[in-house]
Amino acid sequence: MKAYLAKTVVIFLASLLLTAMPGIASGQGAPAQMDAALLDLSGRLGYSVGIGSLSNWRWEQTSFANDALGCPTASSSGGGSIVAYKFELTHNGVIYDYRVSSDSALTVYCGTIEAASAAAVNEPQYSNRLCGEAAGGPYMRSRAQAGIRVEVLGAYLNLRAAPSLDADPLMQIPAGWTLEVTAGPDCVDGYVWWLALVEGQTGYIAEAGDSLYFVAPIAPPEMPSRETLVPSLAPHLLEFGRVYGNFQPAHDWSSDSRFLILPGAVGSDGVWVYDLNQRELKPQILDLDEGIATLAASPTSRQLAIGSETGSLRLWQIHESDPLTFSERLYLNAHAGAVSAIAFSADGNRLASAGREAYTHSAVDRSFAALIWDLPTVAQQAVLAGSGELIHTLAFHPEGSAIFSAGDESRRLWDAGTGALVGSFGVAAPLSAAAFGPEGALFAWAQAAPGASLEMLDAVAFARIASYPAPTVNVTSLGFSPDGSMLVAGAAEGLFTVWDAETHELLATRQVDGGVHAVSFSPDGALIAVSTDRRALILFGAPLGSG
Repeated sequence: MKAYLAKTVVIFLASLLLTAMPGIASGQGAPAQMDAALLDLSGRLGYSVGIGSLSNWRWEQTSFANDALGCPTASSSGGGSIVAYKFELTHNGVIYDYRVSSDSALTVYCGTIEAASAAAVNEPQYSNRLCGEAAGGPYMRSRAQAGIRVEVLGAYLNLRAAPSLDADPLMQIPAGWTLEVTAGPDCVDGYVWWLALVEGQTGYIAEAGDSLYFVAPIAPPEMPSRETLVPSLAPHLLEFGRVYGNFQPAHDWSSDSRFLILPGAVGSDGVWVYDLNQRELKPQILDLDEGIATLAASPTSRQLAIGSETGSLRLWQIHESDPLTFSERLYLNAHAGAVSAIAFSADGNRLASAGREAYTHSAVDRSFAALIWDLPTVAQQAVLAGSGELIHTLAFHPEGSAIFSAGDESRRLWDAGTGALVGSFGVAAPLSAAAFGPEGALFAWAQAAPGASLEMLDAVAFARIASYPAPTVNVTSLGFSPDGSMLVAGAAEGLFTVWDAETHELLATRQVDGGVHAVSFSPDGALIAVSTDRRALILFGAPLGSG
């Protein structure tokens, strides 16, 4: 089922509370160069236009080859590379394209942009990136992937000798049959094809084409009623069901535990949302115009933040409907290159992001800096500068006063309000996972080889409380239960373990097929979700009446 996409509300980038004075781009997150664009726009329209007069706006800083600043309607007088800002300002339904040099000495008006063109500016010529440019296009996006089983939709599906509508049919597969996808895809004549195995016969099936999907990943049976998990129920954990698809080995939960949210992989390029209130776990998909690098769900609302491969941050709202609808609440051009980490504060009011270079006009080293955004005011609240390496882990302290960051060779604690460095910790090996306990008293981290270990620490002094033994040596993910009584750890060996966070006893070990890359408790404490590198997400729980 394809989710209806409702792109509504604002595309903003970084402003503090707006002043009553028109034409002033006040606030740490709003570049002063925006004033020049607003002044020029006011002159063209014959009346004053300030930030408060804009319905949408976005910006990015980049380097242009000459003083035309990348504007096709402007001529260049020569000169070398110029660092400048690109602004898209929406006023009275019209998008105005401006370029302003970093010293504000040069302002170039590039005309207006059609709304549809602006939305599609980052879309490739082919919409399924698995197909590649040589295949032409566009091609529908893939929900299937090699190694998973799919179910036939419609009346029947032809298994063909070659990936072509002209190829001879080998057999007709009835609706409802399942088959194993073994290789692909091949993108031919507008159809996405996969090599598949069914009833001992190998051939090609069309996954999608002509605006229709012919197969879909199989859905699990309806999940049983379940207990809220506590340490005494951990030994009763059973697999409740699993979903397959062309998604990454990562996930997060909506704050009410209703929705499981997964980032799509290449070829899907969207967000897969599973509604656990539905009898069948079938995805509803929010298609995006850029690949997802990282994803996080708000702990207080049905919102999700997406860090893209191109450095943008996007905030989307999930609306309860049938099918689900989504609206984009925020668009931030935050970093140059992929967003390497994002995290919400416990109150949902702040969002931290990291990447190779931060877009900020603060006088700091922007290389590898992380940004903290105040979401109610859409402002850059703080910049975490000076890490000297790519940050791949961010975690707010539950009280919100501090934020933890880690790269391969550093672990730091920062003041979340000012961005000042509070402390750093010795590194024996790269950090592979980290998590604060829900009350803020405990902190767990795991480090990779050669100093592989899993440790529980005091979240105030960061002193070690306990070290956990094998089998959780190659830990990839950590998560506390909502009441803080248990810690779950996923491992690359294809297992996860559940520990008593107070006594540090091993409560349960479960083996799965494929390496575990993400593991978490649901916010209501009734399920454990496990993401593997076999294109699967598996749900575990204790059946009602266990223990």
